[in-house]
Order: sequence, then C-alpha cells, then structure tokens
Amino acid sequence: MKKPTLMICLLLYCTAFSQQNNQLEKSIFNIQAGFVGAWINNELRLANKLALRTEVGIEPAWSVGNGSIWHPNIRIEPRFYYNLNKRAEKGLKTSNNSGNFFGIAFNYRPETVLFSNNENLKGIESFSIVPKWAIRRSFSKNFNYEAGAGLGFRHETDYGNYAESDLHLRIGYTF
Repeated sequence: MKKPTLMICLLLYCTAFSQQNNQLEKSIFNIQAGFVGAWINNELRLANKLALRTEVGIEPAWSVGNGSIWHPNIRIEPRFYYNLNKRAEKGLKTSNNSGNFFGIAFNYRPETVLFSNNENLKGIESFSIVPKWAIRRSFSKNFNYEAGAGLGFRHETDYGNYAESDLHLRIGYTF
C-alpha cells in the first residue's frame, strides 16, 4: 500500500514541478533591430507568466518632402505570456521567453533629435499607450525574433492627440 501512495505522490510532485518550470526567465537582456530602429531592453519576470520590459531605442520620424529625424524612444511594457504551458506540453521551446503575449506599451519620445538629414526639422515630444499582441521566439541559444501588432493612443505636446499603430518585426540577440 505504501509503494502506490509514494509513487502517486512522486508523480504529482514531478508534474507540479515541471509545470512550475514553464515560467519566464528571471531577467533577460536583449539588443534588437528592426526595419527602422534599434533597441536595448531588459525583461524582468514579475510572476510566472508576467514580465516587465524596459527599453531604450532610436527610431525615425519622417516629414514628407522634408526628410527625416532620428529620435530616442523610452518604453515600459508589461507583458503577459499566456501560452507557455501549452508550448511546453507540445515540446516547443519556452527558453528566453519564447511564447505569445499581450502587452501594453507606454512610450515617451522626447523632442531630442539624435541626427537628421534636414537641420530645419525639430523633434516632437510625445507620449503613447498601445495595447498589442505579439509573439517572441528563440531560434538558437541566443538569437530571437519578435513580431506583433497593436493600435493605441498618442499625445503630441505641440499638436494634439492621434491614433498610433505598432507593427513590428525585430531580430535580436539575448545576453
């Protein structure tokens, strides 16, 4: 009688332990590049499936017929990774936070211009909030990609309020 009970307890413990391992990395540091822009970021695990991403990057802004400027972007984004257990059950990677997630990106873009092809263009300070859905996948030990989409709200201090879309495809390296 003791052996079956011990085996059942051991099996339940192993099952619980394996499900607990399907959680986010404690902290990961990345550099990423997209079609337009480059970013340095950190994802800090807050709970098994919740992370806080902090990010600094440079992005372009275009003025039709006048050229472009490159400005900094500072982002804080809580992310909820919702399919880690399902990926693990299918034998798919969950390392380096590989999974699907919902996030809310809070962006601040100062009016600082890092470089421009037209010295008459000035930066525009803005704040935005963009809810989004995206995927993150590791395709080797350290390389990853992200793809996602979202639609939100943007406030430019000099010009008013606008809708803002976030469509991104990035490739990166995790340290």
